[in-house]
Amino acid sequence: MIFDILSPYTSLSLYISHVPFMKKILTILLISSFSFSFFSAFAANDTTTSAKADHFEVSIKSPIQIGEATDVVVKVLDKSGAIKKDYLGTIYIVVDNDSRATIPYVDDGYTFKNSDQGVITFSKGLSFTKEGKMKITVIDAEDDNLEGTASVTVTVANNSSATGNETVTVTSPDNNSEIPSDSTTVTGSAKKNSKIQIWLNGKQAGETQTGDDGKFIYELKNIDQEQNILQIKLLDGTDAVIGESAKISFKVSAGGPIFNTVTVKEGSKVAVGTLLNLEISAEAKLEEVTATIGDSTGTFKETKDGIYVGTLTAPTATGSFQVSVSLKNSLGKITTKVAAATIETTEAPNPFKNIKSEVVPKKVTFTFGVETEPTELAKFKFQYGTESGTLSKESITFDKEKIKTASGMYQWYIANLDPETKYFRILGLDKDGKELAGMKASDIFVVDLSLAAASKCMVSNIAGLNTTERDGTTILSWDATPDATSGYNVYKKDIDGKYIFIENVPTNNYTIHIAKDTVKYDDFAVTGVCNNGEGESPYLTEVTNVKTGPAQLFALLALSAFIGFLVMRRRFAFFKGN
Repeated sequence: MIFDILSPYTSLSLYISHVPFMKKILTILLISSFSFSFFSAFAANDTTTSAKADHFEVSIKSPIQIGEATDVVVKVLDKSGAIKKDYLGTIYIVVDNDSRATIPYVDDGYTFKNSDQGVITFSKGLSFTKEGKMKITVIDAEDDNLEGTASVTVTVANNSSATGNETVTVTSPDNNSEIPSDSTTVTGSAKKNSKIQIWLNGKQAGETQTGDDGKFIYELKNIDQEQNILQIKLLDGTDAVIGESAKISFKVSAGGPIFNTVTVKEGSKVAVGTLLNLEISAEAKLEEVTATIGDSTGTFKETKDGIYVGTLTAPTATGSFQVSVSLKNSLGKITTKVAAATIETTEAPNPFKNIKSEVVPKKVTFTFGVETEPTELAKFKFQYGTESGTLSKESITFDKEKIKTASGMYQWYIANLDPETKYFRILGLDKDGKELAGMKASDIFVVDLSLAAASKCMVSNIAGLNTTERDGTTILSWDATPDATSGYNVYKKDIDGKYIFIENVPTNNYTIHIAKDTVKYDDFAVTGVCNNGEGESPYLTEVTNVKTGPAQLFALLALSAFIGFLVMRRRFAFFKGN
C-alpha cells in the first residue's frame, strides 16, 4: 500500500534526471516536504487508539407534572457501554411533542469540556407545558448517527393551576426590615421544582426555580430605591400565576454592615432562664457584634469568616421576646436588626425529683435526684425557715460529686435545727456559688421536726482545710467550728485507700513532722467532735498530697493504736455502767 502511495513521487524522481541542477534541488525539497506531511499524518492516524463515541445515554425522571423542573443527565458511551471521557462534541436536546417546553442550551447547544469526563447533568433544566408522553432526543451537532433518546410521562398536577391558591412564603428579607446595601438575598419556599418570579416595586426583577425541597434563593442586586416592595409569584407549566407571597416591605440603608441570619441552637421555644447559644451570620471581620434579649446582652466572637458565636440568657419571665442584633464595622457604621429572632419562654420544669428526708433530733438528712442537670451545676443550696414566706437560713453543700451516692442520688444533712423549722427549698449553684437562673428551684416542702428531741449533739462539716510547710513540719489547719466541743479527729488514708483514725486534737490545727530521710506524700482528713465523741461531722473533709515520711508514719500509727485502746476502754466502761 505504501508503494502505491509513493508511486507518483517515484515518477517525479525519475523526471529529475532530465532537468537542470538547480531545478533538481528544488524538486527534491518539494518531494521531501510532501513526504514529511504524508508520513506525519499517517503516524497521527496510526496512534489514535481510543474507541469512538457510539451513542448517548439519557436519564430523566418519569413521571413528572406539568411545570415541574427536572434534571437531565447525558452520558457519552462507546460501543461497549464505557463512558467516552474524551468526548468534546456539541449536543442539542430536542422535545418532539411540546414546542413550549423549557430545554437547556436550546439555542447554541452544549459543548462538552474536559472536566465533564463524558457526563453532564443539566440541573432542573427541563420542564413541560402539557401532559402526555414526551420523547426527548439528544443529538450530536456534527454526527447525525450519534444520538440518544428517553421517554417521559407528563401529568397534570393534583392541585389544579386554575385555583391560584398555592402557598408562597418569603423567609428573607423580613417585612419592615432594613438592609445595609443595594443587594439582598431573597429566600423562601413554594411548590417544589416550580418556576417563580421575583417582583420588585411592581416590576419583574428575576426568575428562578424551587428545588426538590420547595426552597428557592435569588440574589437581588442593584436596588436603586430606598423604600421597596418585594413579592414572589409562583407559575405553572403554562406560565400562569398559581400563587403569590405577601408583599414584603424593606428599606435600603447603605453604608452599614450586612446582616444575614441569627440561629438559636436551643430552638425558638425554651424554658425561662435557659442559656442560649446563638450563631450570627453577617459581614466578615466586623469590629463589634452584640445581641440582646430582655436584660441579657452578649458580645459575639468571629469563629470563621462571617460567623459570630456567643451566648445569652433567656428571660426569667414567660412570654415572647425578640432577639436584637447590632453590627459595627471598622468605619464606625452600625446596622441594627431589632427583631432578628423571636424566642418564646415557658415555665421551666422542676428538676428536683424524689426528695426524701430522714429526721433525727435536731438534724435532717436529705436525699434527692436531679433530672437534666445544667452543665454549670456545681453544688446546691438549701434554704429553710419557720415560715414558708421567709426562708432566711441556708446551707450550701460540698461540690455535687462529693455528695453523690452510689445510686446516683445526692445526700446532704443539716444539723442543729430549731425544732420549729419546717419549710425547705433546694436551689442549684454554679462553681462560684451563684444561683443558676436557668435551673428552677424545688418547690417548698415541709419536714416535721416537732417529734425530734434535742438530746444528741451534732457537728457540722469542717471547711477551709489547707496545709503550710514550716521548719521541717507540715501544718494542717482549718476553720474552727463552735459546735466541735470535743476537738477534731484527724484521719490518714492507708494503702488500701481507707481513712484510719490518727489523733484527736483540741484546736483547729495539726502538726506533722517531716522525716529527714525518704519523703513521701499522703492524704489526710478532719472531722469535728462533740460531747466526748457522741457526735461527729458526717463527712470527712479531705486534703491530699501532704508531705510526710516513714518515721512520722510509725509514730502516728503507734499513737492511733494507743488512742484506740483508750476509746474502746471508755466505751466498755460506759456500757458496763448502764
